[in-house]
Amino acid sequence: MKKIIVLITTLLIATPLAMLFYKSQVLNLSLLPQMVDDVWNFHLTAKPKGDHSTFSFPIPKPGPGIKISDERIRSKNFEVFIDSNSDSTLATWSSKEPIKQKVAYSARIDLKPLSYKDIPKDYTESYPKGLTRYLKTPELLPEDTAAISHLEKAILEGNEDKTSVIRKIYYYVEEEIQRNTSIKTIHETLNTGKGSPLIKAKLFNIMARRQKVPSRIVVMVRMPELKKQAQSKLRFTFANEVFLNNKWIPIDTNRGYFGERPDNFMVIHRNYDEVEKIISKKRVSYSIQAERARINRYNKTEFKKEVLKSDSIFSKLSLYRLPLPLQTMFTTILLIPLGTLVLSIARNIIGIPTFGIFTPILLTLFFKETSFGFGFLFFFVVVLIGIGERYVLDKFYLLAVPRLSIILTLVIMLMIGYSLFSSDIAFISQKHLAFFPIVIVTSNIERLSIMLTEEGLVNTLKTLFGTLVIAILGYLLYSIHALEMFMFTNPELLFTVIGLLILIGKYKGYRLSEFLRFRDLVRQRKKINEVISHDIP
Repeated sequence: MKKIIVLITTLLIATPLAMLFYKSQVLNLSLLPQMVDDVWNFHLTAKPKGDHSTFSFPIPKPGPGIKISDERIRSKNFEVFIDSNSDSTLATWSSKEPIKQKVAYSARIDLKPLSYKDIPKDYTESYPKGLTRYLKTPELLPEDTAAISHLEKAILEGNEDKTSVIRKIYYYVEEEIQRNTSIKTIHETLNTGKGSPLIKAKLFNIMARRQKVPSRIVVMVRMPELKKQAQSKLRFTFANEVFLNNKWIPIDTNRGYFGERPDNFMVIHRNYDEVEKIISKKRVSYSIQAERARINRYNKTEFKKEVLKSDSIFSKLSLYRLPLPLQTMFTTILLIPLGTLVLSIARNIIGIPTFGIFTPILLTLFFKETSFGFGFLFFFVVVLIGIGERYVLDKFYLLAVPRLSIILTLVIMLMIGYSLFSSDIAFISQKHLAFFPIVIVTSNIERLSIMLTEEGLVNTLKTLFGTLVIAILGYLLYSIHALEMFMFTNPELLFTVIGLLILIGKYKGYRLSEFLRFRDLVRQRKKINEVISHDIP
């Protein structure tokens, strides 16, 4: 191999790798967008206890960190009323007769983490009328009021801004009040220094309102952990929100969050006082279930901001600057060079026979365009039709173009039959039908027919098997979504692919299949060499 080829190949392979190192270590850019895995299928069922012809239950409402889609409320023979006030949503079911069966609510919910860092000082003295209800303090026993006043003198200085006041109250409740689910009254908590999650939220709520800061208790659901993909009995949990600098700031004294809410907590209702009796298990039985939606996607929007913020040459050459339709197209075609790399290794190093050079790549795109199950079955049926057509039409002695046209017509008839069949069966999808698969399948059948004539059925089936193996390997590459996004994010790796293809192209040795094919000849040659060496003195 000439030195110039070695130099060029080395530069092609090493330069993109050096670029990746520069982006990650010098520019501190991510090599992949962050995965989005916070989409949930949420299910809630409820049933009132006793003879009630009307009952209400809170359901999620879109808001900061919560996006809701595909909402469904199933309630056979009931009327449903949705009351969405400024804070939360209540669903009310009503019937002429007592409700004896469960009602259901389901939705797809996209959760985002909330985070308010560096909250400015707040000196607000008056609030809008809509917030006055969040300043009312409940009636307490005289000794409890005295105990809270004593606490306030101990932890507050009296001249702080409201942000500082809230921080000090938060630290006290979060650190000094130990969690104990058996303590369920403010009186016990003040005497023992222990309390349930709800009582800790109530104590924080009271102390914040006494300092003239609007505060409320939020009802939440903690989503199941990733390892427990589903959990049949999710429970309500409680936290707080306070109104500072014209924003509702999340506070969680039970889990130690100030100004933030992770994306595994979903708010059901933003004012516990309104639904305290509604969600009581004495009045209603309910079941909450949540499971991660099967969504595998990346946060391209945030990654685009990260790239553009770097203000480097990579930000100007990034594919994330393109319109979304072009991004989708390049996401697909950027893996084709990797498919050709697999094809080159299979043909030149291993020795797997295929129909032509790019036929396996076209089959890979066919499987991706449709789906692997449908594409493989459809291709198999068309191959059978092609083989049968060859033996039937041989008797007519047709020319190549009319013969191929007949195959094309048969493929279209097959698709018509599939469409009519799938329209009557609900679980069979028609989304796989497209023009592009017709072209791919028909062109492959042409090659199949020619090879059947020239090399016979056995060799044709071997080549067909090799073609399918390479096509399936290419399809597996496309099924690795991280690889797809990695190539789209770092298209300079195409130069590395070119360098590897040059190395493969310079290979002049035996293919692996040839060692198997000529193994008997190799053995005989070894025996001859042994005899010759033995006879020579």
